Amino acid sequence: MTPSEFKKQQIAKANNNTSAISNALVESFVNKNNVVALKILFYISKGKLEPKETELVHFKIDNKKLCDYCNIDMKTLRRNLKQMTETSITFVESGKYEEFISVIPRVKNVYGGFIEFTMFNKVLKLIQEVENKFTVIDLSNLMKLKSKHSIKMIQLLEMIKGFSENVAKRKYYSLEELNGLFGTNYKKVYEFERRILRSVKEELDQVSNLTFIYSQKMEKEDISKAGRPKAVGLYIDLIDNKKRQLKLF
Repeated sequence: MTPSEFKKQQIAKANNNTSAISNALVESFVNKNNVVALKILFYISKGKLEPKETELVHFKIDNKKLCDYCNIDMKTLRRNLKQMTETSITFVESGKYEEFISVIPRVKNVYGGFIEFTMFNKVLKLIQEVENKFTVIDLSNLMKLKSKHSIKMIQLLEMIKGFSENVAKRKYYSLEELNGLFGTNYKKVYEFERRILRSVKEELDQVSNLTFIYSQKMEKEDISKAGRPKAVGLYIDLIDNKKRQLKLF
């Protein structure tokens, strides 16, 4: 089975609450710290719209259904629809050109009814991407989250979850990698733990089907140096949180 066939098989097995979407598009919203806009984007992805031959694609979405699914009110929806028109993604053709496209160039909110979206076909193809790098996320899980860092962690946990059955559900990240993934610039692992990881774990423990535990990786002891060895990264271990959620409710 080729990698492409394996990815398609993953999508085929997914239920209606699962979405496949380009990581590049996810990052454009995470970096803008717009969690609600990201949820709206995943809702659009859930609709499985087919890319067209035209440059622009037009479609409508019931605004009440969207609000109910994303767990937001109409005021929050209107505010974030405007912000979505201000978010762009970059397309690069190596050695030829660099192109900047607004993710959603036009949104019309028809009061009490529906929302009209206009989107470039090129962006819609990213939303429905299955051939290249993509993320598969349980949307019912994601819609409960409020922090952009928790959403990033869910991406990582979903990736770890997809590891082969005979491989430990664990991944190591250096501090440099963690800073890159979460858009931070901490000098010490402890700072990343205190300012990011602890609050993320607390939120996922409370509301998510997936959560994690973590442990530090220490640099090898150098007998020529005094003091304790320094933490250089973190091991992230996936935890299935479904049983705990059942106990809570």
